[in-house]
Amino acid sequence: MSDGYDDPTAHADHGHYDDPTPHDDHPIHEAHDSHAITADYGRGTETLIDTDGDGYANEVDIDADGDGDVDAVYTHTVGGGHDLDTLAVDTDGDHRVDLVEFDRNHDSKVDEIDLDRNRDGRVDAIVSDDNFDGRPDHVELDQNFNGRPDTEYADTNYNGTFDTAHYSEDAVNPLADHPDANPYAKN
Repeated sequence: MSDGYDDPTAHADHGHYDDPTPHDDHPIHEAHDSHAITADYGRGTETLIDTDGDGYANEVDIDADGDGDVDAVYTHTVGGGHDLDTLAVDTDGDHRVDLVEFDRNHDSKVDEIDLDRNRDGRVDAIVSDDNFDGRPDHVELDQNFNGRPDTEYADTNYNGTFDTAHYSEDAVNPLADHPDANPYAKN
């Protein structure tokens, strides 16, 4: 797992996606001789981009509010088939991705989430379902936002309960400090 990244547009250290960062003038439209189909929903648009001309979308750009800026990008990046497996979202409209969801095994369920909770351009929370059972098995948190994980939870026997926890001295325990605000609880 990555411990974060410094440049929000250079995700090479993570290995799951190339550049899902939304841009005002998205370079994929100019960079490839691709086929792009844009549907206008009145208030927003959705653009399907087929970069290799095989008839399947390699990327879907969504401008949900119709302001001309891409709010979310779906891409096909992992494994075979044509399923879109990565969603990158700019949740606060600053043109930088702060939430990325992955479907690593193409079962249409999210099995990894990377978050930039303080929106500084570095991943500071990673939640993953390593055995694909729909429950988080591993959580890494950077509680002091210094770019390094300082809290880690693991469900080593995959029974749905975190049985291992590691904290650094300067970390806080978010589950103990805020027991009613567990973002990793299974619904």
